[in-house]
Amino acid sequence: MKKKTNKLVQLILLLLMIQSTANLQAQLRVGGTIAPNPNAVLDLNANDTVIGSRGLLLPRVALISTTNTAPLMEHIAGMLVFNTATSNDVSPGVYVNDGTKWVRGIEEGPAQPIVRTVYIDISDTISTQSVLYHGLITNLCPTSTILDIRGVFSDPLVAKTSFVVTPVLKPNDDGTSTVWSIQVQNFNFDPDVSCVLEKIVVIYSCNGNETPSVSFLGSLTLVGW
Repeated sequence: MKKKTNKLVQLILLLLMIQSTANLQAQLRVGGTIAPNPNAVLDLNANDTVIGSRGLLLPRVALISTTNTAPLMEHIAGMLVFNTATSNDVSPGVYVNDGTKWVRGIEEGPAQPIVRTVYIDISDTISTQSVLYHGLITNLCPTSTILDIRGVFSDPLVAKTSFVVTPVLKPNDDGTSTVWSIQVQNFNFDPDVSCVLEKIVVIYSCNGNETPSVSFLGSLTLVGW
């Protein structure tokens, strides 16, 4: 009877050991000697008395934009990375994927502004008239700043001596969109003195979470100014 009891105890201990091993396989603690937290699959001990304090280093990747999957092959919800690149609408920092795009996560401090430059092709010959060119910038953060609007002429010397370029900004009430315009006025009034406005340059700053859009709405000729 005693031998049967001992075998039964041994069997119970063996079952308990198997159960304990299964639990340990389902959870993992890195650092320290105590058991992992029962609510965690992975328990990291940042203040191990043997190896000292340590941190968690996320995979470092160079993202292209919030909508681009690269350098990963697809959008995977819950994927966490540290982005090292400044490109389009991403800047260095922690990003998590929501399944359709990258979303900036933990902020180390205020987002650093990104300066963007947009070139709008015009190729318009201006002679004895005043022309108003205008457009729109949308999806701006209220703290964004339009830094400069300028014209690029085919002959800078003629433009400097004969033309006046006046940039104008008219933000809406909440600051999320801005109407921009430049007026090019020729004070020479000589038909032989003309200049080609090749491009309009719009320079603005915004934060990394914005996806602003700059559009050109058209021009208006102001004869006799």
